[in-house]
Amino acid sequence: MKRVCVIHYSEIGLKGHNRPFFEKMLVRNVRRLLSGITDPGVKRIQGRLVFPLNGADPQRVEESLMKVFGISWFAFATVAEPNVDSIGRTVLEEASRLVKPGEPVKVEVKRADKRFPLTSLELSRTLGKMLVEKLGVSISLQTPSKKIYVEVLSREAYVFTEKKKGLGGLPVGSSGRVLSLLSGGIDSPIASYLMMKRGCEVSYLHFHPFQDNAEAENSKVMEIVRRLLPYSGETSVTFVPSYEFQIAAVNIPAKYDLVLFRRFMFRVAERIAEAEGAKALVTGESLAQVASQTLENMAAISSGLKMPVFRPLISLDKEEIVNMAKKIGTYELSIKPYKDCCSIIAKHPATRAKPEVVEKLEKQIDIDSVVSRSIQLSSRVVVK
Repeated sequence: MKRVCVIHYSEIGLKGHNRPFFEKMLVRNVRRLLSGITDPGVKRIQGRLVFPLNGADPQRVEESLMKVFGISWFAFATVAEPNVDSIGRTVLEEASRLVKPGEPVKVEVKRADKRFPLTSLELSRTLGKMLVEKLGVSISLQTPSKKIYVEVLSREAYVFTEKKKGLGGLPVGSSGRVLSLLSGGIDSPIASYLMMKRGCEVSYLHFHPFQDNAEAENSKVMEIVRRLLPYSGETSVTFVPSYEFQIAAVNIPAKYDLVLFRRFMFRVAERIAEAEGAKALVTGESLAQVASQTLENMAAISSGLKMPVFRPLISLDKEEIVNMAKKIGTYELSIKPYKDCCSIIAKHPATRAKPEVVEKLEKQIDIDSVVSRSIQLSSRVVVK
């Protein structure tokens, strides 16, 4: 019998006239992840995506779909003709491999084609009676040990026994491009991941303390980007050395180094984002986690920017962030030893920096020239 994968989305269904655009983005991303596993002739059919398995390993398909944002849930289903006899035979075949006599079972029917002669409830009752008579099961609507799902469409019906929960969110590519300031730590990869969940294409910017960009390009930073690559698709990383800032700021009071350095990062990031067509910046900041992340410092650091800064981790604590990092596989990479730029900043930075003070200090070091020289020394790597 023909086997297919049925994909359901939730948030996309609320998009009104824009819904086809989001569906097409989701189809594109599904095809990208399944390339090399099966020939995904994905079709949009009555509020769901469907593609034939064509003998593909379901485990590999599942692993791929678990990296696609925009999927609420998916299932591997057997196709039946949209009539009671064909659906009934298919339900019996699926149930015979799943349930034992006397076991409590529930049949859930969703009738997408309202022209079908039975209502969802009527078909559910008919199929339940058939299971009781043919397989000796019991029916329980409240506490079933197994469920059998049926979806009736206009040209075919799908029968399956398990729903696999997806990542949710919106398809990557549906919400525009952002530039993520990626450090070697735990937080910024998760911030990037969460922006992908909101449909953003993410490119990366990394500041490093080395003389040669090649050192950074061969570091764990690229490993982190590659770990995120299945979720995002093709992306890029821009590497910027920090030594121009360090030289210029040598005589600045040490307690302002951190705030000035982050303002320098944002200035560089804004110019690179504009060149790449990104519409916002992303950081891994979480309120009050470290000295630079007080309300006052965040205000001082962002002051003067034309571009919005998204901080998707702003309300999360460290344990929540670490758990997410472990779940998506970036944690072990993030805790590898690495000479991060922030490690060379003063140990006792100002926690309530005032914009007027840091702006005055910036004039002393001619920050615009520092930014321009740093960008000239940058390199960009495309990651596929």
